[in-house]
Amino acid sequence: MESSEIRSQLDERLALIQADLVQMMATVATRVGEVTSAMLEGDIETADRLIAGDDEVDLLSLRVEEGCVETLIREQPVASDLRFVVAAIHMNSDIERSGDLVANIAKAVGRLQGAHPDHHVRDLVARMSSEAQTLLRRASESFVTRDAELAASIDELDDLLDDLHYRYIQHVIADARRGDLDPQQSLQLALVGRFYERIGDHAENIGERVRYIVDGWLPEAQAAERAQARLEAGELKPHRGLAVIDSIAEERRIDAIRRDFVANVSHELKTPVGAMSLLAETLVGETEPADRDRLSDMLQREAKRVEDIIDDLLELTRLEEGESETEKIKVSKIVAKSVDKVRTFADGMHVQLVVTGDSGEEKVKVDRRAVVRALTNLIDNAVRYSEADQQVTVAVEVLEHVVAISIKDDGVGIPRAELERVFERFYRVDRARSRETGGTGLGLAIVRHVAENHGGRVLVESKPGDGSTFTIELPRL
Repeated sequence: MESSEIRSQLDERLALIQADLVQMMATVATRVGEVTSAMLEGDIETADRLIAGDDEVDLLSLRVEEGCVETLIREQPVASDLRFVVAAIHMNSDIERSGDLVANIAKAVGRLQGAHPDHHVRDLVARMSSEAQTLLRRASESFVTRDAELAASIDELDDLLDDLHYRYIQHVIADARRGDLDPQQSLQLALVGRFYERIGDHAENIGERVRYIVDGWLPEAQAAERAQARLEAGELKPHRGLAVIDSIAEERRIDAIRRDFVANVSHELKTPVGAMSLLAETLVGETEPADRDRLSDMLQREAKRVEDIIDDLLELTRLEEGESETEKIKVSKIVAKSVDKVRTFADGMHVQLVVTGDSGEEKVKVDRRAVVRALTNLIDNAVRYSEADQQVTVAVEVLEHVVAISIKDDGVGIPRAELERVFERFYRVDRARSRETGGTGLGLAIVRHVAENHGGRVLVESKPGDGSTFTIELPRL
């Protein structure tokens, strides 16, 4: 095939990827406006339609993903084309997550029935929505025109959205203190504001990727240039060549991980702690016994959530330090113990637990407490994400070198783009639902550490609407 024909095919493929990304941004921006109207008007029917319509964005996202992969495998992209493909992959993820956030706002419409926020809150919702749409459309325009200055301006606009979000939260708290909103409604409204703010963050990320396409600009590159300037000015004086450079790189990596971890922990604890403070203030002035009991129950639930997060953090620390006592134990005993720990909860959710497969007398050498906890986390997750009258199956299979324990549910499933990230700390596919069902965001991270500490691995297969299957493989004796 002649080079001109190859170039033409490549240009055509890149154009299709761009068209799909532009359509995704336009769709999400339009849906932001629609979902805001639905929320302000209490239109549950429209909200439900928007939740179901999120599949349209997922379909476009899949096409972009497949187009990028095909380009890398079959075509001969030059450096500028490669920058486009890399940027497109990141942009695709940001747009898809923005669509998920719109769906989360739509889910909040039904939960906010009966809420009466003041006109300031309603006005700020409309303004945050308008700003988020502007950010997405500016990101799209800068992408089509390859206008780096326009893309850079998104950063300043996002600061305006952050300011609107701050003011919004203050008004929500004020409404709650006056008694215009009950604690649950105020928490739901706070989450809605956070969803708008995060849509703006994703638009800002898209702008950064546009700048990368145009001239290779990246925040990381700017940081590297500043470090080089300090080095040339004599502020950094390495004496040991490559070994010292490696050491600095590792320290920076560890510092970055530490900062991210502290930020994530702070964010995760901030919501329940803030809720506890709000509930406590409301409880002080409440005289009705029934309302006091209800508020006390809510306060206890938030306290339990904080306790669960701290407990999971301590468990992760223990696993990372490698502190464990192993013993030989029957696989069937581990599975039975794990299922028993979730049985009562599953019965309350009207979800049937079924154990299949026969491991016989097969034993593994493991930290029993850690493995039971990992399996319990997976079974508990499967139950939480299942509907009433569905079934969760725990299957045991003895293979040549490993024992595989699989937990299958028929729940909502996980989008393919999210599968690689579900084991990250505090990462949630659906944050609203995860918090609603009591998740800490650390359960799957614990599962991964347990599997790796035992020389095994954890696998996941899932498809939206068809449920998920998580499998832990442990080495045979």
